[in-house]
Amino acid sequence: MSMLVGCAGQSIDQSRYTLPSQTQSADVAGDFRGSVSLAPPRMASYLKDDGIIMQLDDIRIHQARHHLWAEPLDRQLQERMRQHLGQALPNADVLRRGQSAEAPTPALHVQLDVDRFQGRDDGMAVVGGQWRIRDDNDRTLSHESFEIERPLEDDGYPALVRALGAAWSTLGDRLADTLVEVAVTAETN
Repeated sequence: MSMLVGCAGQSIDQSRYTLPSQTQSADVAGDFRGSVSLAPPRMASYLKDDGIIMQLDDIRIHQARHHLWAEPLDRQLQERMRQHLGQALPNADVLRRGQSAEAPTPALHVQLDVDRFQGRDDGMAVVGGQWRIRDDNDRTLSHESFEIERPLEDDGYPALVRALGAAWSTLGDRLADTLVEVAVTAETN
């Protein structure tokens, strides 16, 4: 009995994590002059809790109890993407949905659906989901699925969070390139 009391008396520290700020500037994707409205990402339900997710095998996941996101993941993802697109599209007005645009047309609206944002037991970080880019008339101009994997540089949750951040930046590069392509197509139609 004294063994159980001793274990119960020990406190386990919680670690809280934020996605890393972008350490290097995003490559400029092109001369996009317009506004981009970025909606909060829609997250798979299992990603909405504070615990960082590890995928144990093809069907099991584990949510950490002591390694937690410091703020809601959807807010972190939206803000990091807004910063990334702002750097990649320096002449664009990149806004959170609901903010007023100062830039002229085209006005593009981005919705990200995140189905996977987790570590995997083989040492990879995985970000997966889809995006939809619409115009002001609610026409879909681009709808693509994405799955990005990044190897962890070390063991542990800090390495996982850094790898997830790098994968999210890669998604930002792809999205910025697509926004430039879509804007050119929208202007010629």
